[in-house]
Amino acid sequence: MTLDSVRLPVLNSLIFLRDEQTRNIPEINGIGAVWSTTSCVAVGCLPDCDGETEVIIGPADEVAKDGTLLFDRSLATPSRSVVVETVLSETILQIGVPTSQTRVRIWTNGLRDTDKVIIGLGLTALPPRSPPPPKLLT
Repeated sequence: MTLDSVRLPVLNSLIFLRDEQTRNIPEINGIGAVWSTTSCVAVGCLPDCDGETEVIIGPADEVAKDGTLLFDRSLATPSRSVVVETVLSETILQIGVPTSQTRVRIWTNGLRDTDKVIIGLGLTALPPRSPPPPKLLT
């Protein structure tokens, strides 16, 4: 994986990060700034009429982790290719990933209409959850 970026006006102030071959778009309810399914993340950003949004994607250990962490979950990537696209399904960035499950972390400046979206992709799974407490035998 290599670091890549683009700066562009974003129609409908929404970008999608998803597995290249899976179109399971989340329902956008207008509450919050990020929505997701198991294979797609939608991120709100600066409306195109207000300017350009910078989108940066790369390995989590190489991207600058500036701003507010909005998303930290595993994304199904069975094709091992992740695309960032517009609401018109135009691919603006694409990156290969080595596994069929990819940890995705997304940082922004914390504003609903952010002008910067940083996407860090990880090779490692999310930290394990604590195991349930042992059951007491009586």
